[in-house]
Amino acid sequence: VFAFLDKMIYPSSKGDLFMKIRLCTEADIDAVNAIYNHEIENGVATFDTVTRSKDNAITWFNSHNTSNHPIFVAVDDNSKVLAYCSLSQYRDKNAFDTTVEISIYVDLSARRQGVARALCNHIIAYAKGHSDIHNIVSVITSNNEKSLNLFKSLNFKDGGTIPAVGIKFGQTLGITNLYLLV
Repeated sequence: VFAFLDKMIYPSSKGDLFMKIRLCTEADIDAVNAIYNHEIENGVATFDTVTRSKDNAITWFNSHNTSNHPIFVAVDDNSKVLAYCSLSQYRDKNAFDTTVEISIYVDLSARRQGVARALCNHIIAYAKGHSDIHNIVSVITSNNEKSLNLFKSLNFKDGGTIPAVGIKFGQTLGITNLYLLV
């Protein structure tokens, strides 16, 4: 639905946020990579511990936007990338081809304004319209209450928790798997 509109207005606690949701392009790679690298260096939403180089970001980008693996970005009136959301290959086995893993990362300046919810709703609607997607899996760091609450509010179901699967910043972290059949 959002892809057909030039501009959307989303209410937020800081006033209306103007943004457009569209497919990610090569021109967005640096901005998307900066958002992701910020989380690598400062957060536990990703278990990556080494920042992603531009070459690796290009490789990641090129593995998307085909078949059932799109990347969408939310941009403001000045075309600044506020966030991105992707559907990626869940596992490298043919039987998993119609299961995808969702990832969402929001620029620090755009958090708590409904950007993540809007992008997730957009990508879920996209998935529902594609017969080559039947299950969306979100693998969330177990102590990331904001992401857990977001996905649960979008009707994702609990697929189980695995404790102590990673160590980042000296913290032992678990993951919670949530899923949505579409």
